[in-house]
Amino acid sequence: MQIRRRNYTIVEILFVISLIIIIISMVMPAFRESREKARFARWLGFNKQCSSDPACVINFNFQEGKGSTLTNSAAGNENVKFMAKDYYGTVKGSNFLVKNGDWVTGRWWKGKRALHFDGTTIVEIANIDAINFGEQDDYTIIVWLKFDLLNQWATPFSKSYAANYAQYDLYYDSTSYPATQTTPAYSALFEVDVCRTCVGYDNMYRNSKGTLSPSVQIDTNHWFMIALRNKAAKSSASSPPNSVNNHVVDVFWNGYLLNGSRATNNADATGTLCNAKLILGAMRFWAGQNSGDGSLGCFFNGRMDEFLVFKRALQDSEIRGHYMMGQEHNY
Repeated sequence: MQIRRRNYTIVEILFVISLIIIIISMVMPAFRESREKARFARWLGFNKQCSSDPACVINFNFQEGKGSTLTNSAAGNENVKFMAKDYYGTVKGSNFLVKNGDWVTGRWWKGKRALHFDGTTIVEIANIDAINFGEQDDYTIIVWLKFDLLNQWATPFSKSYAANYAQYDLYYDSTSYPATQTTPAYSALFEVDVCRTCVGYDNMYRNSKGTLSPSVQIDTNHWFMIALRNKAAKSSASSPPNSVNNHVVDVFWNGYLLNGSRATNNADATGTLCNAKLILGAMRFWAGQNSGDGSLGCFFNGRMDEFLVFKRALQDSEIRGHYMMGQEHNY
């Protein structure tokens, strides 16, 4: 008896392949959603763990999703005078009047919330006692943000009266520098101030061999994690420009320590501590005295969905860990 073998036609094979593709396309969104949800839950657990750090003074995770108040979840601070509620953030406009926040989606997954800064929005923290850092204080500030517009001098956070009291701040700088006989054209990216120490970072930096190497790039398509760290330390004549006035200022970009800082407007910063309140989304300007609200400018246009302040200098590995727990993933 002869067994007849049935040969499949090309049409039948293509039909089966198409059916498999359709099934996969139906399953993949649910699979991706579950992975993003799991990552979000893991990040949220890590964020809550940060609140238990005895040195954490501010932890805004922006999960309110409505209203005009950012809840500070830093409940583990060991200072007996510290109360987390004293460092809640209030959403305000450019006239310092309270307003409801414009809440949008954050870094990943629909459950992550963020606050949209439209160029007139700030978040103000009324109390300064636990965050009135000077040059000799160890502290770390971490922020996750996304630019909508790359406006020159746009300021994600500041506790300063520009330019007299640059206590601590970070702002975008788009200044372009033409090529010379020894260097190609390059652009400034951002600057940070810590009291009398002011340093900037460019899209090119001079490496240990003396040649220019590419540095970080800023765009409006991605979320970035920026960390500002201040450490009290003795300086020497050979110290880099980020190590003056007996302290060292470091900036981390997406978890990695940046090289190639340059001194900027150090001479302009004549004071150290000031009564300016910490704000997110703008720079506060000197109004002739070290008190009051001053005036606002250099507004940040973009989104922010995490802001933390620690009253200690986090280790490099800890800052890297913050980035690893909160980074975007493309599947």
